[in-house]
Amino acid sequence: MSQKRKQDAIGFPPSTLGEVPLRLSVLAENDDWVALDKPAGVAVREYPWDGARPNMDAALNQQLQAGKPELLRRGATLFGSVYYMDPEMSGVAVFAKNREALAELRNRFGSSDCAFRFTFISGPRIDGLESELVADAPLLPHRVKPKMIPSTAKGKKTFTEFTLQAESSTGWTLWEACTGFFRPHQVRAHAAVLGIPVLGDALYGGLPIPTLRELQPKKRGAGLSVPAFEGLALHLSTCDLTPPAAEAIHSELPRHLQLLLKRLQLDVPKPEGAS
Repeated sequence: MSQKRKQDAIGFPPSTLGEVPLRLSVLAENDDWVALDKPAGVAVREYPWDGARPNMDAALNQQLQAGKPELLRRGATLFGSVYYMDPEMSGVAVFAKNREALAELRNRFGSSDCAFRFTFISGPRIDGLESELVADAPLLPHRVKPKMIPSTAKGKKTFTEFTLQAESSTGWTLWEACTGFFRPHQVRAHAAVLGIPVLGDALYGGLPIPTLRELQPKKRGAGLSVPAFEGLALHLSTCDLTPPAAEAIHSELPRHLQLLLKRLQLDVPKPEGAS
């Protein structure tokens, strides 16, 4: 499935994905799928833990059925998300354009035939913790809370590889998480198991998002006591649907995370092949 880059975007008017209109960049596309740059706070599909919030599957199909030109010209008969993403994370979201492609891509994803790379920020590293880690704790949905818990008896097998990318003088750490298949909340749950929970992830013990005043102590004025952003400091940076592909799908860190990295004095390495 050769892909071709398209320098365009798909629009979502008010009420389709929330009260605010959105225009999401097309990261890559071919005849069978399109990859969009999903912002934090937007759901890709319905999921019990996410409530009745709008989602991209429904919004895309609603506009396709209404005859929106920028969707009709893509040759799609339907849109279906290939994998689930936590609404709180940002990054590469891939949607099949027909039933055959959706079945093939979901089967490829479920068979761990793809490759995914996440970038996230955590707090200070525990003394003695190595810079390369592997989490393989089986995960099981909590019976009451919307979260995953480790369970060797009933959990489903999964694994995540973690690599430390940068560490600031003040203790903040930047990590990469890689896997061939990810379950809901997998990176968040495995990061917490290893003692490196994602920044802003209160559900798994992550530190709260710093306020603007904490990030800019010399600045004065009203409104600095609010968190620097909403959501998680977690981003799906790279998706490779057919590894080892010549060109994987990349999504740059959103601006608020880029600014946060700068203020925390953390430098994110560029992915291979990225300009």
